[in-house]
Amino acid sequence: MAEELESSAARKRRVIHWNPDAGREAHERRWTWKRVLLWTVGGFFGLLFGAGIVIRVTRLIVGPQFLRPASEQAVAMAPENPNTAFVSQSKAELAHETASKQLAAVQRMPQDHPSLLQRLILLQKQLQDGQRLLAAHEWSLAFQTLDALNRDIETYSRNIKTKQEATQKKGAILVRIKDLEVARNLAPGTLEAALDDASQGNKLLDEGNFLAAKEVFDHGFAELAKAERSLTAYVAENLLKGQQALTKGQKAEATAAFKAVLDKSPGDEVALKGLKRAENIDRVYALLLQGESFEKQAQYTLAAEAYQKAFALDGMSATAQAGVARANRLEKETKFEAAFSAAQAAVKRRDWTKAIAEAQNALKVDPKRTDVQAMLKSARENEHRDAVQKSLNKAYAFENERQWVEARDAYAATLKLEPEHADAKDGFIRAGGVIRALLQYKTFVEAARELADKAEFQAAIRRFNDAMAAKPSYLVPDEATERLHQLLMAQNQPVDVTIKSDGRTWVSIANFRAPKQFETETFKILPGNYLVRGMRKGYQDVLLTLQVRAGTRLPVVNVVCQYASDRS
Repeated sequence: MAEELESSAARKRRVIHWNPDAGREAHERRWTWKRVLLWTVGGFFGLLFGAGIVIRVTRLIVGPQFLRPASEQAVAMAPENPNTAFVSQSKAELAHETASKQLAAVQRMPQDHPSLLQRLILLQKQLQDGQRLLAAHEWSLAFQTLDALNRDIETYSRNIKTKQEATQKKGAILVRIKDLEVARNLAPGTLEAALDDASQGNKLLDEGNFLAAKEVFDHGFAELAKAERSLTAYVAENLLKGQQALTKGQKAEATAAFKAVLDKSPGDEVALKGLKRAENIDRVYALLLQGESFEKQAQYTLAAEAYQKAFALDGMSATAQAGVARANRLEKETKFEAAFSAAQAAVKRRDWTKAIAEAQNALKVDPKRTDVQAMLKSARENEHRDAVQKSLNKAYAFENERQWVEARDAYAATLKLEPEHADAKDGFIRAGGVIRALLQYKTFVEAARELADKAEFQAAIRRFNDAMAAKPSYLVPDEATERLHQLLMAQNQPVDVTIKSDGRTWVSIANFRAPKQFETETFKILPGNYLVRGMRKGYQDVLLTLQVRAGTRLPVVNVVCQYASDRS
């Protein structure tokens, strides 16, 4: 019995597994390549998740600068600028857009230097930093980064554009230093400073800093300009010394001064000519003194010969040339004194014809006498002026007598003598204007009279007003014109006119009233001949001539269209 209980108990404690392969688990849990791969991937993502939690917790404790890029940390550590503390998102995005466009533009420029390429990479890195700050909504930091980037890009662009100019200055400064070598002792230290600047600028070119290289080269050129000014001043000073020595006949001093110029400025034309003159300047000076002595003794022929010899030795001597001309002129003056005196006497008598003739005789002896030429010119001008004034006075006389055609012709004659005479021009225009005004006046009056005869009084009044506007102020209208004026004034008063119709006819008056339907209407109309028209659809038009005159009472005018069949 006990054995049965034990066996039943054993049967009750028996475990029945749902997995028939449960006994083989230990064998299947071996490390396979699939299991290794799953553990590796899962461990990697688990590690990333854990690192993210650690970094976020650390930033909460340490600060947001933990593990940020160095550029962002530098911007974040910079002192806060009140102007950028509240930079809006739009400003930051605008700075990003500007930086992107500028960077794209400079990327298209030639990057033919290693330093340029390195700098371009740094600019791209700055743009990426700004983009990360934008993505993190760090607007203020992003704006500061991108704004600094824009300035760096502008400097980078100017650096590239300056490359060609700086390269040209590199070669030019060395050439200029060589050209100004002669001025080394005139401006101590300037050539050395320029050479140092050339060396430093060349080094900066090799480093790719073209802006700084250009500034250094410019400084070198400024130093060279000092040397050039010293050289120019030295040359000018010695040229002046040489010229002064020539005027005093100092051969040695002039030669030394001009040679000093040629030593610093080979080929100087002024110095070469001065040196050539200095060869005979002592003899030239002696001849000039001799000529002056003869001239003081009134021996003008001998004086002219001495001056001529000096001029032959020194063709650039203004003193010798003037002496020749002066001596010859003084010799000739005695020969034409009689003619000149006679011309002066004629001028005093205002006998311009005689004065002209005697002045011409004097100039035949000495054509270069400017005073005689002036006398001849003055005599001719006075003769001409008298003729002009005589013709002008004649024109004035005709104008005073209201003889406008004759006055105009006299003014025209004056203008032939002197085309630019202002009074003659004004008089010619004035006389012509009066002649035209008289012609217009007569034309308008005649036109007004013809229109009045046709009973076109309003048109006649307009023409008459035109005539009065054109009439010269001095002219008094004649009796016929006054009668015309009275007639037109009388016919310028409106007259009452009454027209009757049937209320269905469209009645119009040419040049006065538009078509209108009415039965009876009275209106005022100025005197004249008018065409009255009545119109009605399906009816025969009515045409009437209405003669309106001032002082005459008009009967009632009936305007009614008749049916076309009635007319037939």
